[in-house]
Amino acid sequence: MSQSDVHRELVIQIVAELEARYSRISVVADLQQKPGDPVPPMIDGFRPDVYANLPTDPSASIIAEAKTDGDIDRPHTYNQITAFINYLARRSSGSFILAVTGCGADLAKTTLQFLYHDVRSASTGLSVYDGCDLWSLDPISGVIWHLS
Repeated sequence: MSQSDVHRELVIQIVAELEARYSRISVVADLQQKPGDPVPPMIDGFRPDVYANLPTDPSASIIAEAKTDGDIDRPHTYNQITAFINYLARRSSGSFILAVTGCGADLAKTTLQFLYHDVRSASTGLSVYDGCDLWSLDPISGVIWHLS
């Protein structure tokens, strides 16, 4: 698989995970099947891979970004994630999910821990999806990860 195939598969997996966890969730992914299909909104100059709202709380959003192993530890990724977390912090509540391969999960967790300390938002949850499990950063300690 090429990197774009891996990225596409990560996006498909995180959409499936969100739809399995939340009934009636409204999800838009940056995977157009045909011209004119909806895409996630631009957020501070970046388009996330996945944007979702829960019907129970339309002001709560979930943003997910898929990254291949070589893209996790890049300034562009850091800037994207920072923009998404800052956007979510301006809403009543929200969650950011970084979707990666199993091999990239530890680096993804470390990256989000550093971001947690740089961009604190009590109303925004931070998670890593490793293709099998969803790991959430403990909002109190900012260092402990637990299965969601």
